[in-house]
Amino acid sequence: MNRRQSLLGISALAGHALFPEVVERFARAAPSAHPDDWRPALVPLEARPLLAELVETILPTTDTPGAKAARVHVFVDLVLAHCVPADGQATALAALRGLAAAGFVAASPEARQRQLAHLDPAPFALFKELTVLGYFTSEIGASLALRYDAVPGGYHGCIELLPGQKAWAT
Repeated sequence: MNRRQSLLGISALAGHALFPEVVERFARAAPSAHPDDWRPALVPLEARPLLAELVETILPTTDTPGAKAARVHVFVDLVLAHCVPADGQATALAALRGLAAAGFVAASPEARQRQLAHLDPAPFALFKELTVLGYFTSEIGASLALRYDAVPGGYHGCIELLPGQKAWAT
């Protein structure tokens, strides 16, 4: 293992150590349907609608609500601010500036897809990974897009057993 690999491992470990705090902040963020009703931790204020449309383009509304409805843009901003190294933050912010200059927010869904196809692979992969992670750990993603099974769930101390049925383990 060389020095670069060691530093990369340490930075990844630090990001993972901060992740529970990010999830907690995301859960505490006041829900709102409007993408401008939150104070970003990293992205500039004027980039709020852009980030919301970016995550929605990655995971759009179908028969389930999309990433914007799940407020994944808030999650992405928090992870970028608290878990991504400075060079990754700079790359992500530069990508957002490029999308803003290309008129991403006003573009049609098809034009947005084309813009993302021409985006540098590193920031696109980061945005895509954070969008998917944020969506499927949100209430909307976990309960509407996935089948949610509350574990450990509630405790029911006295449940009738059917004849021949084995007893519950818990």
